[in-house]
Amino acid sequence: MGLFDKQYQAISDYLGSRRREGKVSEYIHNGQTDWPSEKNRNLVLGPDTAVELGNPKDASTSFLMWVNDPDKIKNGRITIVGPDLPQLSGQQVSFGKIVIVDASDFDEDNSYDRYREMELLRYDIHLKGYMMRGVSQYQREWSRVSKEAIQNGFSFQTLGSALIEKFLTINYVQAVETVFITSSRKDVLEAKTISDNVTKLISAMNKMTEELSFDCDTCDYNDVCGDVAELRAMRKKLQKKDEKVHA
Repeated sequence: MGLFDKQYQAISDYLGSRRREGKVSEYIHNGQTDWPSEKNRNLVLGPDTAVELGNPKDASTSFLMWVNDPDKIKNGRITIVGPDLPQLSGQQVSFGKIVIVDASDFDEDNSYDRYREMELLRYDIHLKGYMMRGVSQYQREWSRVSKEAIQNGFSFQTLGSALIEKFLTINYVQAVETVFITSSRKDVLEAKTISDNVTKLISAMNKMTEELSFDCDTCDYNDVCGDVAELRAMRKKLQKKDEKVHA
């Protein structure tokens, strides 16, 4: 399925623009993250914080999307738009985080369930000195990095690598990229416009899959489905299943 083709192109254009502005740095994760985990005490208090990302008073966006074209994804790539965490020490900044996955065998039957699985995994990161509070329904993320973690070398390479390794444990995931944005509130808000479009597609899938709602005339996502062939195919298949159940 090419469910997020337009959004993927929008991200590519966005990053291309930021590269021309000299805001982008890139790394390739090709090893194994050796940063210690702290699953049961993953708490960073205010006085211990070196960097605060996406505070509710600041701009924030965090979202996941997938493609099914291996030529589009460079496995292990970590892209940073703006300063990395060590350069942000002592600051509170707007924040964007994007996870892009190359995944196979997505179809009308399994796309939403697989999305839910990956969405939960996106928040299943427990690194010592890193505290995250995500609000997935609003595609926001608020996190803190401790002074000790920054002193010991914690960076977006550390975080991106941990995310990449986590997603590659899923058998239908072939490649993963991560993008982190700290350059400015404006840049984060521009990324959020892409996030909003991703959210609409996910919400349309949710309405069809969980609510089994097929009345296009009264649906808030009529324009979304009308523009995306994959959603129309999903709707048609789900509706046929529902009709069989109630026949």
